[in-house]
Amino acid sequence: MLKKARFLVLVAVVAAATLMNSCGGKKPSAAQLAAQGGFETITTPSNELEDIQRSLESKNIPSGLGIGESTDEQIARNVSSDQARTNLATSIGVQVQRLSEMYAQNVSGEAKSIWEEGVRQITRQHVAGATVHKTITQFNKDTGRYKIYSLIILNPSLFKAAMADAMARNEEFELRVKKDDMMSKLDANIAEYESKYKR
Repeated sequence: MLKKARFLVLVAVVAAATLMNSCGGKKPSAAQLAAQGGFETITTPSNELEDIQRSLESKNIPSGLGIGESTDEQIARNVSSDQARTNLATSIGVQVQRLSEMYAQNVSGEAKSIWEEGVRQITRQHVAGATVHKTITQFNKDTGRYKIYSLIILNPSLFKAAMADAMARNEEFELRVKKDDMMSKLDANIAEYESKYKR
């Protein structure tokens, strides 16, 4: 009976230790879990362009990424650049919102909204003329299809001009916003664009 009790205690200790190790042990990473399901991490041309785009966004330089696919190279190129321009319009909205939050804390919600919409409307006029900074073209011999990745950048001097124009139309915004700080930040972004990205 004593041996049986010791055996049961030993089994209980081993079970508890196993349970603690499985609960407190190192959890598998997302990559390991994906690999267990048959997935593997890959790098595509969009990864490279997204890295550039993140760097641009951190400097408040609007950009857009697009991907187009077709058996006709020109159609793939057009779809890619059109998608990039659509993405650029979204990026402009995000940049306007971010700058509004940073520099217009003392401005009423209505004046902020009017200014933000004004900047978006003015910059939309320039989206069609935004330049393609980088294109990556792929071709699949088996299917005869082209896949084209495009990164479009809006010249930040156009963005700054749109912001100044919208500000001039909105008296409350112009009076209350931290205008000098905002414009000097935008000038630094323009200099960055001129030195690294302008074509």
